[in-house]
Amino acid sequence: MSDPAAHTSEGAIGRRHRGRRAVWPVLCIVAVGLILAAYVVLVGSNAVYLGLSDARWFLTKSRLWVRFWLTVYTATSATAFSLLVGIPAGYALSRLRFPCPALTSTLIDLPVMVPPAAVGAFLFGLVHTAPVKQLAALAGIEFTHNVPGVILVQFAVTAAFSTRLMKASFDAVNPRFEHISRSLGAALPRTLWKVTLPLAKNGIIASTIVVWARAASEWEALMLFVGGTEALTDVMPFAVYLDWNSGMVGWVVTFSLVCIFLAVASMGAVRIIGGKSYVW
Repeated sequence: MSDPAAHTSEGAIGRRHRGRRAVWPVLCIVAVGLILAAYVVLVGSNAVYLGLSDARWFLTKSRLWVRFWLTVYTATSATAFSLLVGIPAGYALSRLRFPCPALTSTLIDLPVMVPPAAVGAFLFGLVHTAPVKQLAALAGIEFTHNVPGVILVQFAVTAAFSTRLMKASFDAVNPRFEHISRSLGAALPRTLWKVTLPLAKNGIIASTIVVWARAASEWEALMLFVGGTEALTDVMPFAVYLDWNSGMVGWVVTFSLVCIFLAVASMGAVRIIGGKSYVW
């Protein structure tokens, strides 16, 4: 005969184990809830601080929209240049073998890890030494206090980012489909255009949106390399910094809220358009 006391003890132990297993999911859910609550409080408190009437006033001013469209234009241009580099470089890193792969990956990722301010300082040294200085003078290009300088900075901080994300997009494509295409007589460019790029489409779209959002959020390198010029180089993140130093808190909160809106819209687009891509 079985011992009732033993059954009772085993049941109690089982209930304790199940209780312990249930604690971890609850803690994880609480952590997510705390993060979401912190975001809501952070944004909501600033919206309350600004006030509805003041928000309407700021939204009617051309100062806001000039900087908004400047941000959109420069970030879009920089993203286009980053894609011109990132797509072929990402494909090469995904499909080709390089000597010293660890060193190659480290050097490719270096601008991602280096502080943006350091990127701005290096760009300043680059355009003021030979041969870039002479070539820029010959072409009549200036990079300080103008839009080309803004685009150059945004490109510099996003090119490596773009390359890494594009590599992840191509890594998601099974090489077997490319091998089949090549075995059927398709040349590499045709295989890339007809097979690889369509299969990597979701990842490429998602990566493009993330790169655009990163370009639109840059300001540290701009501060060192381009400098602040009213309505010419002060894209919205940079305008936040400049207006804060000038004590224009209302504009600071307004620009910050618009930047948050752009970030939320960008990440929402990544989730919707990018589909199930794992690049972000």
